[in-house]
This record gives sequence, C-alpha cells and structure tokens, in this order.
Amino acid sequence: MAERKVTSARGVLCAAFVLAGCTARPGPDIGVATGESAAPDEGDGGGAGCLVDGALPGTPYDISKSRFAFGSTPVAVDAGSLVRFTGADGVVAIFRDGSELASLDAGAPEQNLPDWSADPSALTAHVRAYFESMGLADCQVGAAQVFGGAEGGGSAGGSTFIMATSNTVLLARGVDGVPVVESTASARMTVDDQSTSEGFYWPTIPASVATAAIAFRDRLADPAALTAYKALLPADAQGQGQVVIHHTSAASPSPFASATTYDVVAEAGSLGFASILSFDATGNPVQNNW
Repeated sequence: MAERKVTSARGVLCAAFVLAGCTARPGPDIGVATGESAAPDEGDGGGAGCLVDGALPGTPYDISKSRFAFGSTPVAVDAGSLVRFTGADGVVAIFRDGSELASLDAGAPEQNLPDWSADPSALTAHVRAYFESMGLADCQVGAAQVFGGAEGGGSAGGSTFIMATSNTVLLARGVDGVPVVESTASARMTVDDQSTSEGFYWPTIPASVATAAIAFRDRLADPAALTAYKALLPADAQGQGQVVIHHTSAASPSPFASATTYDVVAEAGSLGFASILSFDATGNPVQNNW
C-alpha cells in the first residue's frame, strides 16, 4: 500500500480481525486489555436495518466534538488535501474524505496521564460513546479490541520507568454480520477524558456493494452452496473463509472503491507466512490492493 502511515497500521489491525474471523454485532463487544493484542469478540451482526436505501451510511469526523488533547485552542490551517488543527501539544488532521488522524507532540504532558479507566469494558464503552456522539451509527459498530502498551516515561539513576499504561480501543465496522474491513475508529482516552491518539475512517458503502455482501453471505450459509462455491476456488483457498466488504484506504490517491469478497487464509508458504486471498461471488480472484 502506498498510503499514509496510519493506513498501514490500521490495515494490520484490520487484517488481524479478519484472520480471527470476527463479525460485527450491536451492543457492547469488549476485547481484553493485555500487553499484547487480544482476540476480538464475535457476534451475529448489526442487521440489515442499518442500511439506508440499501447503502451503508458513512460518518465524517466532527472536529466540534473532538476531545483530543490539543493543550491550547487549536489553529486550523487548510493544506489542500487536509485541514490541520494544531494546538500546543498536538495536532488533528482531517482529510477531504472525512477521515482523521491525531497525535501528540513528543514530550506532551498528556501522554503521562493514566487511562480513562482500567476496566476494559468501561473504557471500550466510553470510546464507543465518543465516536457515536459524532454520528457513528450504533448498529454499525461491531467487534472491539483493546490494545495495551505504554505511554511516556524516562530514566533516572540508570533505570528506565514507565509513566502511564496506554490502552487504545479499536472499533471495527460491520453490517448484518459482514465485516467492513478497512473501516475503523480508534482512540486512547486519558483520565482527563481527552484522547492522546486517534484514527478514524468510516466512509459510505454504496448499495450495490452492501446488499451484495449480505446476499453473498446468505447464499454461503447453505452448506451445499458453500461446498459448490469452494469447488471453484484453488487448492490453497480451501480453508475457513468469510464474506467481507473491502474499500480503499483513507487518503488513497485513487478514487474511492469498494467491493464484496470472500476472504480465506491461504496456507503458509515456504517462508512460514500466511496470506489472505480474496474472490468474487463467481470464484474469480480479486486483487488485494485495499
């Protein structure tokens, strides 16, 4: 991928969700807070009632409701492809496609604050409510995962110390049990109810793709139909698969595109790495350039 850095990081997290076979569902879906990424929850989907005229509505980032830790009143600068809101301690970039990326400056004091809550369920619900305040539809929020880490720190007397635990909540998107792989909303919230990092991209999925995904998923729910479909696929694509929706990444230089595919994990090659193969409803391979 040739997109900006957040795209690569977000893509890794989304791929992990797909490899785990997660599906979207309404209501609280909570991952486990650990020092490493935890397996996401699974569910039965947010329901086709989330569609509007067959399409899955998108949500742009709302700067007026941002809780990012700017450190001062931010100054907006229009840079053409994005608007940059810069404060004393950090910056929020909002791109023309409605996606957003936010990060603190090195040494910003907010990075040393503890998390909003040590309870992963409460933390996830809080981040979910934050993005829903911007208009994110509850029925589109699927699996959630909490990624643990450390933020801030320093050294004294030859010893290194960590100032704060940093847990980032990642919300995945889905419709009626079909994951929308590249759509995510993520944030790390401090005890001051401010975020120290964010990533957001939740575009509209057209009716032609959203309805096709649900129909494709329903078709493969029949064991006989699934067997017939998998007979069309190559030998290295006979493992567990899942119908998903893909779309181009935030700030992609190409026009927005989306597609319904059947994704399956291929067997590991000689180097020991597995890969995800994508196929259309007729069994033809789809190039993975999302």
